[in-house]
Amino acid sequence: MATITSAGAGSGINLESVITASLDARKAQLQQPITTKKTNAQITLSGVGQLKSAIASYVTTLKGMAKTDAFNKRAVNITQDKDNPVFKVESKAGASNGQYNITVNKLATTSKFEGTFGSSTDALITEDGTLTFKAGDKTFSVDVKAGDSLQTVRKKINNNGDNFGLTANIINTSDGKSKMVIDSGVSGTGKDLQISGSTAGLTNFTSSLKQFGPVASDAEIEVDGNKLTSPTNTFDGTIMGLKVTVLRESDKETDGSKKSNKVDITTDKDGIKAMVKSFIDGYNSLVSKADALGKRNTVVAGQSKDDGGALAGDSVTRSVANQMSSLLITPSGNSNVFDTIFQLGVKMDNKGVLSLDSEKFDEALDKNFEQVVAIFGGENGVAGKMATALEGYSKTGGLLAQREDSLNADLRTLAQKEADASAQLVKYEASLRARYGGLDALLTKMNQSASYLSLINTSNSSS
Repeated sequence: MATITSAGAGSGINLESVITASLDARKAQLQQPITTKKTNAQITLSGVGQLKSAIASYVTTLKGMAKTDAFNKRAVNITQDKDNPVFKVESKAGASNGQYNITVNKLATTSKFEGTFGSSTDALITEDGTLTFKAGDKTFSVDVKAGDSLQTVRKKINNNGDNFGLTANIINTSDGKSKMVIDSGVSGTGKDLQISGSTAGLTNFTSSLKQFGPVASDAEIEVDGNKLTSPTNTFDGTIMGLKVTVLRESDKETDGSKKSNKVDITTDKDGIKAMVKSFIDGYNSLVSKADALGKRNTVVAGQSKDDGGALAGDSVTRSVANQMSSLLITPSGNSNVFDTIFQLGVKMDNKGVLSLDSEKFDEALDKNFEQVVAIFGGENGVAGKMATALEGYSKTGGLLAQREDSLNADLRTLAQKEADASAQLVKYEASLRARYGGLDALLTKMNQSASYLSLINTSNSSS
């Protein structure tokens, strides 16, 4: 608070301390209740935000489990040299268990052109024009200028924004000449590269480029004796639910034929177990967070310790925990074998912490895989139902978002009250200083009068 005068300077009485004490008393009366409410609202807002974030994180995990085919996890095992693999296989939605013998007959190829010219820095292009490159249904054009060198043309080709993946490179040969090598980057039968120029000078340039090596062609594999082709080295969906990427041609048998590699697709029990463990870990983490936020201050020897959570005693933390545990024990209508996840090997201790009996869960997977999936997966499984219930708290416009809006509105109101209180204190200090300033002036006058009278009496006595 700014000092307006030094009260008491004239009278010699410490009126400044009186003003300070009066201001402190009024400040406590006006601002302390606001500060307390503001602090409590900020603590609660922080707690609500932490709970909302923890719920949203778990909801993301639950929604992943509730997706179609989330539990349709497959393990892929390929009998091949791991250091020099022939192909790789990825499992996708819709995959099923099975065995396949796959042979890679040939890889997809692109087409290439090359031409030999003088120095790469000498002027090569004799007139302005356009070079056009086409491979299959892909095409792009490059504008060149008279005087452009081989290096300039290469840079314009590679940096063109419409380039579909074609690459141009220069090899400087031992005889001092430069060779331009162009790879179309587009594989597939019938997709050979075509290069044309818009002027006679550019036609001379393009005619110097000759195709070499294999023509553009499809990749070819055999799956259990069935020949399959692809314009690229990826076969996506040719085998339902699988993506096969060929890396090299298959090895040859002693009779010259191509060797096949065995592919086993099985249920990925480890992947499914990891997903269930993420369900359990997420549950325990959220319950622990809710308990910590809702913990009340402990009382020792009649004294309250300031060790409670940001939402101490708030019913929302218990509401979240109770709703979660209720969903766990509610019998499922999805399975005709299991009622709850506790029959699958999931356990809960006396503190509400979940854990997994791996052996019992493996046994359930082996004997009743589809029933395990029915209990956990899909919108009506325990994961889907819990995601729906918890999202009511964490979503935009949900219960916790509404609570945040209300608390922020309270903080805005308190901020205004705080500003009003500060303005009142300024006025109150001004009034105190005016009042005590007048008193100081009066006391100063009285002291002066008393001194004058004392002086007169002293003079009369001496005469």
